[in-house]
This record gives sequence, C-alpha cells and structure tokens, in this order.
Amino acid sequence: MGGRNGHADAVDESQQWVEFGRWLAEQRESKGLRRREAARRAKVSEAVWRDLETGRKEAIGGIRLLPNPSQAVLERVAESLDLPMEEVLARTGRSANGSRPPRAVSDALARPELDASMLGVKLRRLSDRDRILVERLVDAMLEHEDD
Repeated sequence: MGGRNGHADAVDESQQWVEFGRWLAEQRESKGLRRREAARRAKVSEAVWRDLETGRKEAIGGIRLLPNPSQAVLERVAESLDLPMEEVLARTGRSANGSRPPRAVSDALARPELDASMLGVKLRRLSDRDRILVERLVDAMLEHEDD
C-alpha cells in the first residue's frame, strides 16, 4: 500500500493537515487569541483560519477538501502568531522553495516526540537535498542492521 498509487499519500497528507491544524490551534491558544482575532491579525477570513485548524474545508455540495493555502497566507499566519516560517512550512510538509520534503522526513518532523529533540531541530535546518541524503543514509543503516 505504498505511495505509488497516490491514494496512500492522500491519506497521509490529510492526516498531516489535521495534525497541523491541532498544532496551529495550540499555538493560537497559547497566545491567548480567539480564532477571529488570529484571523484578523493574519488578514485572512475566519473561515480560512478555521479550515487550517480543522485540516479540511467544505466545498459546494458538502465535498471535503484539504486546505491548500498559498505561501503568502502561511507567511501571514506565521507572522500573526510570531512563529518561525520554517516551522510552519515543515509542519505543512512544504519547504521554503515550495517543494515537499521526502515523506519519511516530513512524517518525522510532524511527530511531537521528535519535535522537541535536537535531531528534529537539526533536521529542520537542513536543505531538501540534505534531508534526502540523511533519509538515504538512515535507510541504508537500517537495512544493514537487518543483516
């Protein structure tokens, strides 16, 4: 059930947006802001902020879609809560240049127990190219361990 058929990746991306939404709500609440105030600060509608916090948005006919905020919206959200843009991007599975890091790396970055570790901090500082190299190195190490 790998990511080749696209369906498994869609499920993973959906879960990633839900986790991002929970994290965003926690960040907002830690600042003592209501959703309306946070949206106003970010210059986005309250509906857009709600979509980000729930990890989904309703389209016409009740169809649920994943949020797909622009880089500019994410920048305003980060600024409104005094969050590092790199962390916001990492939690959405994006990088500063708009590409997505490898799935295993982005999954690791989203894990709370890794988030607090020095390894998580260091992984977030790497370029996409270097993250791929680290992932390959770890994969090779794990394969060697199974021998």
